[in-house]
Amino acid sequence: MSVFEKITKNLDLLPEILEEYEALIDEETVASRLQIKGKRLEAANTEQASWQYYYETRKAEIHSIVKWLDGKLAALRGKHFKLYTENYSRELSDRQKDKYIDNEAEVLTHLQIFLEVKELHEKYEAVCEAFKSRGFALRNITEIRIRSLEDSTI
Repeated sequence: MSVFEKITKNLDLLPEILEEYEALIDEETVASRLQIKGKRLEAANTEQASWQYYYETRKAEIHSIVKWLDGKLAALRGKHFKLYTENYSRELSDRQKDKYIDNEAEVLTHLQIFLEVKELHEKYEAVCEAFKSRGFALRNITEIRIRSLEDSTI
């Protein structure tokens, strides 16, 4: 069962899952995996694809959760909008309704959860971008070695 399926069935699992995903991008761990210095070029090139795939996969899983939570938040806002439209004693403009909705405890709670997951997603995006940059650096180093230009001055 995918992480997305687990969360859509039981939102109470979200904090535990977020902790697991947060632990996977611990700064020391990611920094050591991104490190090129001190590694053989062949080993660094070999591990590049697997680490990039590893983090891209987790980023995609988190992205699904972000999209789902965004939809849940929109549905919740729609429910409150309807309540303010149908059950409020006086006529409110759409902007006034939005202001009231923004202060609803339920909406604020869901917004906080959404933002926490979004932040984690952005951290994974940063790690994936770092691995892409690492890949470019490895390619450049490999090209230099192939052309036997190691001792050339730039």
